[in-house]
Amino acid sequence: MTVAAALALTGCTGNDDAPAKPHRTSAAEHTDVSEYLTVLHRTFAASDALPDGSTASDDTVVPNSQRRVGTVDGTTYWVAVGQEGGACLIAADGPDSVGNWTVCGGNAADGSFVGRASVVVSMLDEQGHQTSLVSDGFTDTGSEALHQVAPNVWTS
Repeated sequence: MTVAAALALTGCTGNDDAPAKPHRTSAAEHTDVSEYLTVLHRTFAASDALPDGSTASDDTVVPNSQRRVGTVDGTTYWVAVGQEGGACLIAADGPDSVGNWTVCGGNAADGSFVGRASVVVSMLDEQGHQTSLVSDGFTDTGSEALHQVAPNVWTS
């Protein structure tokens, strides 16, 4: 089951007479939610590369937008920019593992707003454990609270 929160669209207006600027692709250009995920503004490093067998594809995430945020109990997590806007959480347990998955959200499809301290997207595994991509500043309390396992990655 995937639960996704989405971003509100933000519009731009421009002067049609303004000179064209050269286009540079960056994480911030593809997603409004990246403003709330500072990890996406970090320069790409060799350690951010996805492993062979990753579930993330060029149809899912913007190529080389992913940033490795950590490894917990053998699962490595990346945060990436989604091809349709928003952001994606990528998990990899190893080559061809059933524990490899990609989930995306916060793409403004339904007009919801994802801002600071929000859940961007969540994934529920077969055992009922929730893993969430959260924006900067997120906290959770209560008896069923999520806890941080890596920057912007929280689990139950």
